[in-house]
Amino acid sequence: MRFGFAVNRADDVLAAQTTAMLMAAAVRRGHRVCAFGVGDIALAPSGRVVAAARQLDATAIDAGRVAHALVAAAPRALVLDGREPLDALVIRTNPARDAERQLLHALLIGLAQLLDERGVCTLNAPSGLLRAASKLYLAALPPGTVPPATITADAQALVAAVRDAAGPSVLKPLAGTRGRGVFKVAAADPNLQALAELLTSAGPAMAQAWAPGAEAGDVRVVLVDGELLLVNGHLAAIRRSPAEGDFRSNLHAGGTPAPAELTAAQRATLAAIGPRLAADGLWLAGVDLIGPWVIEVNVFATGGLRDAERFEGVDFAGAVIEGLEARVGGRSPR
Repeated sequence: MRFGFAVNRADDVLAAQTTAMLMAAAVRRGHRVCAFGVGDIALAPSGRVVAAARQLDATAIDAGRVAHALVAAAPRALVLDGREPLDALVIRTNPARDAERQLLHALLIGLAQLLDERGVCTLNAPSGLLRAASKLYLAALPPGTVPPATITADAQALVAAVRDAAGPSVLKPLAGTRGRGVFKVAAADPNLQALAELLTSAGPAMAQAWAPGAEAGDVRVVLVDGELLLVNGHLAAIRRSPAEGDFRSNLHAGGTPAPAELTAAQRATLAAIGPRLAADGLWLAGVDLIGPWVIEVNVFATGGLRDAERFEGVDFAGAVIEGLEARVGGRSPR
C-alpha cells in the first residue's frame, strides 16, 4: 500500500516522536511511505492534489532512520489522487505548535477532505480534526466523563467561574499544547484576575475543575477506532507524574513516565467516550485521564507510544499500522 504522512515540516520529524515510529512500522510491513509538510501540498490546475513529498526507502525500519532519511531525501512531486493514488493519508500535524502557519494547516485540512471524498482513506478524519481542534471538544463527550468547565473569552466570567467552584480550578488556553499557559488557581489567588486577563488576551480560555488526584499526575491512553490499543494483553498507556514543584504532568513540562494500569472507573469512562470518537472519525487518539475524568483528548500528534513500547515490550506502532491496513482494506470504493 501507499501511505502518505502529513506533518508540520517533513525535515523536522524527530526519532522520539510517535510519527516516526508509525512511519517505520509501515516500512517494516512492506508499504511505500512518504511524508510532506503543510507547506508542501497544493491543488494543481488539473484539479488534482499534489505534494512535494519525501519518500522513504526500505532501510527506514526504525524511527531514527526515518528521521535521518526525511532530512536527507529530496522532495519530489507526487500526485496524491492520480493514477496511483495514496491508499491512506495519515494526518500527523500539530497546529498548536505551528501558530504562524495556521492558514497552511487550514489548507491541508481542506485538501485532505477533498482526498477523502475521492477515495483516499484519510485519518484522522478532517471533519473530526476540525471539531476536536480545541478543548471545546470535551463538551461533546458523554455527561460525567469530564470535569465541570467554563469556556469563555471574557476574563471576568473566567474569574467568576473560579470563584464559584467548590475547590481549585485549572486555567488553560482553549487551544494549547505541552502544558504551556496552564495554571492551577483558587478563588483567593491574588494572581487570578491577571492570569484570566493574560489568557483571554490571546483568545478563549477554559476554567476546568481540579480533578481529585491530579497532584499525582495523569494517565495517557491510546485508543484506535474508539477502542483501547491492546497487543497480547498489553495496554498502550503510561502514567505521567509531575516534576517536583509543578502540578503539570506533561512530559515536555518535566513530567516522568511510568507503566500504567487502568481502574475499573477509567475503563468505564473510555468505553463511554469511545463510540463518540469513532463516530467523529477520530481513529487514533490519546486520551488523558485523572481518576475517572477525561481532561484532554489529543487527536493530532498523538503521543505516548514510545514509552508504552519501552515499558510493555510490544510493538504498538506496528499494531496501529496493522489496524490502518484493515481500515483501508475494508473501505468501500467511491
